[in-house]
Amino acid sequence: IENVRETFRHLSFSDFDKLAAHIAGAKQVHLIGGRFTEPVARYMAAHLRIVRSNVIPVIGQEANWRDHLVDMGRKDTLIVFDIRRYQDSLYRFADAASGKGVSIILFTDQWLSPIARVAKHVVTARTAVPSAWDSSAALFALVEALTARMTARLGQDAAARIAELERLRNEMG
Repeated sequence: IENVRETFRHLSFSDFDKLAAHIAGAKQVHLIGGRFTEPVARYMAAHLRIVRSNVIPVIGQEANWRDHLVDMGRKDTLIVFDIRRYQDSLYRFADAASGKGVSIILFTDQWLSPIARVAKHVVTARTAVPSAWDSSAALFALVEALTARMTARLGQDAAARIAELERLRNEMG
């Protein structure tokens, strides 16, 4: 509970709103996470896919990541989740995407992933707990808050997309 409280206490809502606008306006949004943060990236991708098109989770083996990189360009955004015990492969991927002009958004912990060096936006979450394992609860809370903000920013476009998805769900059973 304290991690979530501290994460939001240090969050600039103006920057958060700009972040939502940036993601809403990207041509494509790619999401990737590490060993323990890939589930957070997938969770965000599942939510974003409901309110906007062209949301692409980068999953699986590192050797397959290049298949995603080849399609990325200047109007795209890559959202990376990387917390301590930082993953060198995520840094290499983010650096390569940045080199192609892709905007990098990093969700990381209070100690900052090295990816912060190439990120356009850095969002920090408190992850420390009194155990051998870090907590991703604040990351999930940030994802949910950002999804809600993006849905509001997209307004009628998001509402129309959600209505169409509901129609398809009802039609297809």
